[in-house]
Amino acid sequence: MDTARGTVRDALGSLGNLALLSGSAKVGSKAIAGVLPDVLAACAPTRAALLTLIEGLRRQLPSSQVPDQIEEFVLPRLAELEEELAGRVNEPLRTPERLGLDRVLGRLSRELDAVQSLLELLEVAGYESPFPFKVSELLKQRLPASPSGRRPARRFTARLSVTDPLPEVLLKPRAFSTLVAAAAELLSDPDGSPGISIAVRKGTVEIYISSAAAAGAGLVVWGYGVIAPSHAAIRAAAELTDVEISEGEGGILLGLRAG
Repeated sequence: MDTARGTVRDALGSLGNLALLSGSAKVGSKAIAGVLPDVLAACAPTRAALLTLIEGLRRQLPSSQVPDQIEEFVLPRLAELEEELAGRVNEPLRTPERLGLDRVLGRLSRELDAVQSLLELLEVAGYESPFPFKVSELLKQRLPASPSGRRPARRFTARLSVTDPLPEVLLKPRAFSTLVAAAAELLSDPDGSPGISIAVRKGTVEIYISSAAAAGAGLVVWGYGVIAPSHAAIRAAAELTDVEISEGEGGILLGLRAG
């Protein structure tokens, strides 16, 4: 699995860099054309590595459709990437073609980065050990933390409101904070501020994530993209982290039993 993760990480890093280069007026077409064969050659190993990671998810989620949904999303995009690059290798890269390449690579890079983010969330949710934390303190610490090893799609502000006192609860810190961030990104409008409200009700710490909130302290959140499998993957991640999840109009409620 480590080898597969490394292959995906390196390949998507190269794709993201190529997408940036192709959209930069400061980079010549010869330099971009020289990178195309390497990114094309990485497509087949990347496909094999992603399928290895998805197969690992099937063992974690034997009754879930999420691994199939991710596979059905990712394979056509890898095929599109491979076809796009194969059609441009050894061909003159003129300005009109370069503009088209910029748009296609930018979209595919963002979508595949979002796939990587979902795979990482689900994998961590399956293996991470729980520790006692106060939910509010954990989210204040982890959500604004600078991304490491991944390229976020956006940075947005959520509104955090807390009803004290809050007890410590057992949770998987990395998986839980990533789950909350993913749910907030799923619900938020492009220019809006989702709400994260935390309170204790009947022995359960409840975290209500809403699509918009006017009140609460601003909390920076990093988003990694919303794609077709995101909704189902968030529910699966909640299951793997032993978090109760329910949905209503405009919001997602997460619950953690206290004590």
